[in-house]
Amino acid sequence: MSPRCPSIAVLLLVAGALLQCGCPSASHAPTYFPYLLPPGKITQTHSKPPGRGYFANFDPHARRLVVHPVKNCSPLRTEQVFIATVYDEKGQPRRGRRVEWILEGVGSIVEVDESGFLGGRGYKVDNRYAVSYTDYREHRITRGNDNPNDDFVVQPGQTWCVITAGVEGDTALTVYAPGIHDWKESKVFITQHWIDAEWSLPQPSVRRSGQEAELSTLVFRHTDHQPLAGYRVRYRVIDGPPMIFLDNQAQEVEQVTDLRGAARVKVAQVNPTIGVNRIGIEIIRAPDRRATSGPGVVIASAETTIEWQAPAVSLRVEGPQDVLAGGEEVGYSLVLENTGKIESKSMTVKHTLPAGLKYEKSDPPAIVEGNQLVWTLGQLAGQQSRSIRVFFKTAGEATVNHRITVLTEEGLRDDRSFTTRIVRPELKLAITGPARGVSGIPVEFQIKVRNPGSGPAQDVVLKASPDQGLETEAGVPALETTLASIPAGGEQVIPLRLLPRKAGMHVLRVEATGKGGLKDRAQASLDVRAGKLTVRLTGPSVRYVGRPITWDVQVANAGDVPLTRVNLRHRLPVELAFVSATEGGKLEGQEVLWSLGDLAPGQQKRVQLTVNCIAPGGNVISRALATGVPDLPGLAPQVLLPLKAETEAEVEIRGLPAFRLEVRDRDDPLEIGKTTVYTIVVTNQGSLTGNGVQIVGTAPEQMKIVRASGPAGHRIQGQQVLFEPADGLEPGQQWTFQVEVQALRQGDGRFRAELRANSLSQPVNVQESTQVFAP
Repeated sequence: MSPRCPSIAVLLLVAGALLQCGCPSASHAPTYFPYLLPPGKITQTHSKPPGRGYFANFDPHARRLVVHPVKNCSPLRTEQVFIATVYDEKGQPRRGRRVEWILEGVGSIVEVDESGFLGGRGYKVDNRYAVSYTDYREHRITRGNDNPNDDFVVQPGQTWCVITAGVEGDTALTVYAPGIHDWKESKVFITQHWIDAEWSLPQPSVRRSGQEAELSTLVFRHTDHQPLAGYRVRYRVIDGPPMIFLDNQAQEVEQVTDLRGAARVKVAQVNPTIGVNRIGIEIIRAPDRRATSGPGVVIASAETTIEWQAPAVSLRVEGPQDVLAGGEEVGYSLVLENTGKIESKSMTVKHTLPAGLKYEKSDPPAIVEGNQLVWTLGQLAGQQSRSIRVFFKTAGEATVNHRITVLTEEGLRDDRSFTTRIVRPELKLAITGPARGVSGIPVEFQIKVRNPGSGPAQDVVLKASPDQGLETEAGVPALETTLASIPAGGEQVIPLRLLPRKAGMHVLRVEATGKGGLKDRAQASLDVRAGKLTVRLTGPSVRYVGRPITWDVQVANAGDVPLTRVNLRHRLPVELAFVSATEGGKLEGQEVLWSLGDLAPGQQKRVQLTVNCIAPGGNVISRALATGVPDLPGLAPQVLLPLKAETEAEVEIRGLPAFRLEVRDRDDPLEIGKTTVYTIVVTNQGSLTGNGVQIVGTAPEQMKIVRASGPAGHRIQGQQVLFEPADGLEPGQQWTFQVEVQALRQGDGRFRAELRANSLSQPVNVQESTQVFAP
C-alpha cells in the first residue's frame, strides 16, 4: 500500500493551487493557517487489489489484528474509543493498513480515524460502517476539554473508532483487517453494553487494626444522577491478612443497592494484625430489575484496598552529653514520634529527675510528682512528632542518668536512658619562640593552648596583642582567632608570625577565653637588633653590540648584626653573554653566583662581572640580589629568614650598520661603440638597519651613461647618475644597483661608485677599471 502522508512540498503546492483558483465547496472551512484546505470529498476504494492480487496474500507482513477493549460497559450518552493494531510476523505494528468497522445493535459510529491528506484516507460511510488506516506517527487525541486525563494516544501502526448510544442495549462491533490473509486473525468481535447507570466505588483507606471497617458502593443513573435500587454488588477478599465480611462471616458477600443506590458491607480482621487487604468489587445488573439473584451482566469490575495499621510511638532524647558545672543552664528535647499511619490515643510521659541537675522549667509545663516530671498529652497523629523542651541547672562535677518513659492509652510503651557528664574544663597558655630577632625579618612564635580539665573547653577565643614594634601579617594591632572546642586533655598549637619593625625589646601578650568564664594569659619577650644589607651596581649605561661591559658590584652589611652565608646573584638578560667574574663567580643558566661568606657590621665586599653585548636590545635590565642570614649568639641561623637587598642597572645596547661596497663590470676590454653594465652591490654587515643609503655613480670621460636601475629612484646628470637616498637596509641584506654605459673613445676608463649613509661620517668610494679599444 502506498503511504497516505505526502511531502510538505506537495501539500504546499495543493494549498497554493486552491488559493489561486478558488473552490466553491471550501467556503465552510476556516480561512486561517493551517486549516486552509477543505475537508474534501470521500473517496471510497476497494479493500483488496484487482486482478490476481485479489486471490493472493497481497500483504504478507500483516498477520494479526488486536482491538482494545474487547468487552466493555459504558453509561449512556458517553463515548467509547476502540483502538485497533495490525501486527506483522515479528510482533511490530504495521503502518498504513486498512481497518473496517462494522456496527450492529444499538449505538452509532460517531467518528473514525480520518488522518492524512489524500482522498483515500479514512472515512465514515454511515453510522454503521467506516474505514480507517493505521497511523504513521504518534498522535494524542483530546476530547476538546481542559481535562488531560481523558485524552488517548494512538501509536504508529494503530487506528481508532468512536461509538456512542442514546438508549440502553448492546452493540456488536466487528473490526476487520482485509490485508490479513488468515481469516481467523483478520477479525475481532466486540460486545459493548450501554446502560443508564454510573457508580461510585469505595476508595482505598487506612484503618486501625482490630476495628471494623465499612465499604459502600453507590449506583445512580447517568442521565439525571438519581439513585438506582436493585443492582447487585459483589465484594470478595482477594488477598491479605485473614478478613471476613460481618454480614455472612465469609470472604465473599453480595448486597443489593437500596433506595439510596447504596450497597454497604462491614468487614473485620479475624486477628488484629498489620497488613493490606485487596477487595474485588463487581456491579451486576440483572436482566429482570426485580430479581435479586440469578444470572446477570457484570457492568463494572474494580479493586480497592484496606490498609490495617496501628500507631507506633517511640521516644528520642536530644541534648548535650557534656555540660559545664557551676550553675550552667542545660536544655533537653524529648521527641515523641508516631511512625505509624494511625493516630495514637492519649500519652503520658514521665522523666525521673536525675541527681546533680535542678529542674527549672519545661514547655509544655510539667507536673512534679516526687522525683518525677509528668506530662499528659493528647493524641499524636500518624507520621507526626511532638517535642517537649525541659531545662535544668548544673551543680558540681558528676555523671547523671536520665530515665524517660512514654505510655499510650493503647498500652504502647517506650523507655529511654540518657547520660550527661557535668564537667569542669580549664585553659592553660604557653608561648615558645626566639628570644632575639632582627628588624625586617619575620619571626614565628608557637602558641599552645591546653585543656587539663575534665570536660571540653567550648567557644575558645585566642587574642594576641604584640607591642607596636612588632607587626602582624595582617597589619592589625591585635589578632583574634576562634578555636571552637578543645577536648579534655587536648591541646592546640597556633603558629603566629610577626615582623619586627624597629630595634629594641618587645613583648607579645596572649589571652585565651572560653565558655563558662574560662581565661588564661601568657607573654613572651623579643630582643630585636637592627639588620641591613645593601648591594650597589656600577657600570656603563651605553654599549654597542660586540663590545664588553664590566660591572663593579659592592655588597655591604650596613646594620649592627653580623651576617653569615652571604650570597650574591646577578641575573643577565638574553642580550648579554657571560665572559668572566672575579671572587669565584660561576655562571648557572642566566645567573652568575657568588658565595661571599660572612660580613661583620660595617664590612663590605666587591666583585667584578664582565659580559659581552651580543644583540641590540634598547634598554635592558641587569639585576643583582644579595642575601645574608643574621648571626646572633644562641640563635640557630635556620630559624631566621635571610635579609635581602636588590638593585638593577639599565644599559642601552646599540647596534651599528657596517657597509661593504662592491663594483664590477660586465665587459672588459670594451670596444668603442659597444656598451657594458657596472653592477654596484651594497651589503649591510653590521647589526643595525641602514638608513639614508645613497649611491652616486660617476662614468669616466671615455664613456657616457645610457641608463640605470636600482631599489631607489635616480636621475642622470652628465657623467653622473644619482640614486635617491633610501631607508631600511637590514643587517645581512644586499641592495643591487646597475649603470649601463657606452664606450666613446680609446683609453683606460675608471668608473667610480660612491656610498653615502646616515651613519657614515664620510662617503665610501670604490673604482672599477675598464680598457676601451678601437676596432
